[in-house]
Amino acid sequence: MRKMKWDASLATSAQKYTNGCPDDHSGAEGVGENMYWSWSSQAPSTNLDSFGVAASNSWEKEFQDYGWTSILLDEDTFKSGIGHATQMAWAETNLVGCGVKNCGKDSTMNNMYKVQVVCQYKEPGNYIGSNIYEQGEPCSACSSGSCDTSSGLCV
Repeated sequence: MRKMKWDASLATSAQKYTNGCPDDHSGAEGVGENMYWSWSSQAPSTNLDSFGVAASNSWEKEFQDYGWTSILLDEDTFKSGIGHATQMAWAETNLVGCGVKNCGKDSTMNNMYKVQVVCQYKEPGNYIGSNIYEQGEPCSACSSGSCDTSSGLCV
């Protein structure tokens, strides 16, 4: 697996898309994408960083909530509710950038305040019929000199 790094161009792309408070994935070519929404009767503070943390925690929690029985992503596994988590864990994904937007009051949700998070990933993942990751010893698939020994991930 590859170690994830922040990518400013993906963050710019994700923020630009998030600014429209969309309901569906962007369909952007060559990127994976996760979306998260939070609604509250209270207006959010101006610092929206906590929503990014909540989004990633929510996506990671899918593995705990739904489990998975195989490293192979098949249709049943994908539809089981772990699609956000598998995109974050996808072995070839190593870049991420996110955007966060206070979308204001949402008339479709009883005028509750809506905050949206969109994260985009390269390389994209969630290919049905492919492995989420490859099993093996830490760093065993890394090219020479590209192992982060503290995490066991390829850099």
